[in-house]
Amino acid sequence: MSKFVPAYLGGTAALSTEPVVGSPDVERSDVFLPGSEELSKGEIRVSILGSGLPWVTKSQAAGSVLIEVGNSERDVFVFDLGAGSLANFSGLKVPVTSLKNVFLSHLHADHVADYLTLMGSYVKAGRLDPVEVWGGASDDPARGTATFVDLIQQALAWDHASMAGYVPTTGTHVTAHEVPYDRTETIYERNGVTITSFPVIHALNGAVGFRIDYDGQSVVFSGDTKPTMTLVDAAQGCDLLIHETFLPAETFAELMSFPIEQARMVVNEAHTPANAAGLVFDMVQPKMAAMWHCHVVDGYIDAVFEGVRTAYSGAATLCQDLTVFNVTPGAVLTRQAKIDPVQQAVIGPSTTERSLDKRLPTPTWWADAAIDWQSKLG
Repeated sequence: MSKFVPAYLGGTAALSTEPVVGSPDVERSDVFLPGSEELSKGEIRVSILGSGLPWVTKSQAAGSVLIEVGNSERDVFVFDLGAGSLANFSGLKVPVTSLKNVFLSHLHADHVADYLTLMGSYVKAGRLDPVEVWGGASDDPARGTATFVDLIQQALAWDHASMAGYVPTTGTHVTAHEVPYDRTETIYERNGVTITSFPVIHALNGAVGFRIDYDGQSVVFSGDTKPTMTLVDAAQGCDLLIHETFLPAETFAELMSFPIEQARMVVNEAHTPANAAGLVFDMVQPKMAAMWHCHVVDGYIDAVFEGVRTAYSGAATLCQDLTVFNVTPGAVLTRQAKIDPVQQAVIGPSTTERSLDKRLPTPTWWADAAIDWQSKLG
């Protein structure tokens, strides 16, 4: 019997071979309770909002990672926004107003679906500040991040216009920053945080990974990729490496009822199977290796660890939704969060002043069609 009990079966511990690496400076509870812990100076807190794949399930939202840093600004960054991921964000009690720095590893639908939620629904929930989006350029501009952002703005035109006069619309404004698809480059330097992008191999030009450095601590996020030397080079010396890790092709075919040829193409040509992920982890030697974008299904978990162990013997965690990593000087602590499933939006500070646009004229036919229910009900 496996020693790993996934959260959807009642497990409360992270699926980790070594949940505490090093000696944390601050004593923490075994389970992360949102709102109960202040970030210390120099700390990075990483929360997995979505650990899953394109077929979203109740136990696994599609890919997304939230990073908070312990600077005085308490900056927040989100990397990918897969379907269902923002439902997990709400439970972490992080202010919705802090969601204004978005980094997209690539534009597959399972990594961007909740971007519409952020730019529409979350504006209605109190998000005032404009958003900045960083993502890959492309050898075809029509497939670049700037075009994606512009087209989503057009697609949300009805949604955004409907807010006028009811809620502030400043949070609908967005600036896109395209990053190189063919070289490593520093793309963000603010408030003591440096973020570097690097190209990865996945489907088309334009897929990238990211490295976040803050106060001596570092986290690397692969996005989707085959094993790639640009990532290995960029990840040297990192504390936490979050790398996509697929089930072995044969196991993937069994679970998904795929023909083995199709499974091998998906797993071996577009992604990174567990044994190859182990090789990448061995080449980088992070304090904590995190396997992400993988099925977390009872009966298949051991196969992931067995695959990684063919090449890597260090601390390893299989990410579930709401796996939380606290990265501090000399230590990485891994836990699961326990959230309130009906947690409503938390409103924090904004830099943008609250104001309302002029309400748009109502259609003339509404006057005759509307039921005056307030008069009828007294």
